[in-house]
Amino acid sequence: MSITTIDSQLIHYEVLGRGQPLIFIHGWVGSWRYWWPSMQALSAHYRTFAFDLWGYGDSSKTPDYYSLNAYVNMVDQFIDKLGVARPVILVGHGLGAVVALNYTAKNPENVAKLATISLPVSGAHLTNKLQGADTDSMVSRVLGRSESFAEIDSEIRKVDTIAVSKSMDEIGKMDFVSEITNLNRPLLLVYGRQDNLVLQPNGEYSYLQQSVNDRFYVELELCHHFPMLQEKAKFNRLLLDFIIASAELTELTPKEYWQRRIR
Repeated sequence: MSITTIDSQLIHYEVLGRGQPLIFIHGWVGSWRYWWPSMQALSAHYRTFAFDLWGYGDSSKTPDYYSLNAYVNMVDQFIDKLGVARPVILVGHGLGAVVALNYTAKNPENVAKLATISLPVSGAHLTNKLQGADTDSMVSRVLGRSESFAEIDSEIRKVDTIAVSKSMDEIGKMDFVSEITNLNRPLLLVYGRQDNLVLQPNGEYSYLQQSVNDRFYVELELCHHFPMLQEKAKFNRLLLDFIIASAELTELTPKEYWQRRIR
């Protein structure tokens, strides 16, 4: 376990590997720990970091820091405090996807590439599954009662439910379409088709499902909210393919293997 402090607030983080920095940012259900399989898979190529957002895991639990702006600043301060070399690669999930997108939009020079998983493109695409949930019911509300993952079960009781409700209320009133369409960095959007917490872009936002201008869209048909755990090998291959080869690709197509379509 590694700890650093910012504004007297504790940040718990883990680091693995060598190479260009790659930072994983978790979402509403869990902590840094569910990124561990991906950190192991990519650490041969990259220096991987994962930290607990405030209100989660072993980082400080201070409600004044439970906001999108505070989390975006947290990423910036984390990079500065640890002396992480820029530009970094960011990978965010759910809440972490929103944080990573907004950090990249504000600091494009600091980010080489961005991958988001279960990014709510607007508040209308974020369901109310976690509203009023306690830590004992969060996992079952998102995954159903028949499925769970050790990487989540071991950490879920460390979540401050106030952090969940405050950030969901804030993001539920927002729209991130302009940040997505105006981003000038390679972007990967990954969604689980069975996700009941974050809905895929649809309706007036269906055009975001097109892979254009260094933006790639992938839906994993059998996955719900945690493709990095449900389809570990497939997810990690996709992520690595995007990071290494996105400049040569026009599309990423999920199959038993990853089929590249070259420009």
